[in-house]
Amino acid sequence: MKNVILIAGLALTTGLSIVATGYPQGTQQSAPKVTVGPTLKEKAGSPTPPATAKNKAQKTSIGKGKTAIRTAQPSSFWVEQLDVDNDGSVETSDFLYDAQRGVLYTYREDDFTCQNGKAESGSILEALYAKGNQAAKPVGSGWYLVGLNAGQCGTKQSAAFGCKFDANGNPTECGAAEINFATGELDVVVAQ
Repeated sequence: MKNVILIAGLALTTGLSIVATGYPQGTQQSAPKVTVGPTLKEKAGSPTPPATAKNKAQKTSIGKGKTAIRTAQPSSFWVEQLDVDNDGSVETSDFLYDAQRGVLYTYREDDFTCQNGKAESGSILEALYAKGNQAAKPVGSGWYLVGLNAGQCGTKQSAAFGCKFDANGNPTECGAAEINFATGELDVVVAQ
């Protein structure tokens, strides 16, 4: 409870929008591990659909449920087969490039690893910063959000957990998380 009060106080004094309500106590440590593969990071350098892409269109959203995001304007959407997590197998992923924010979003149903090493499967939304992004973040850095059902990764109820990562794919902040729709960023309640 001290951590939540400390985080809430920090949010009030710095103007951050962090939402810590609705997450069971102790679940911040449940953030699953998702590998951000080099092929996916390369897409941030050139966020356009390849000739082999399917379902090319203009859309304003990607994902579903807790792992969904909307853009302010219609953005380039496509479906592509790509080894996004560097596991040697090709996944079918949805892509949405928000040129206004300079963010490439990708969504898929795929495997991830819990902190205890157990493999699970579910919905994954990733965001990678492209060249010239509004947030002035390094190209290829970003965040991911995983929707967990009750019982997955030790959670008692369904929730979303995620991590921010640097341009090398290394996690920098992880915990219970949700999308801040005003900024398109991920708000993370960091485990203390």
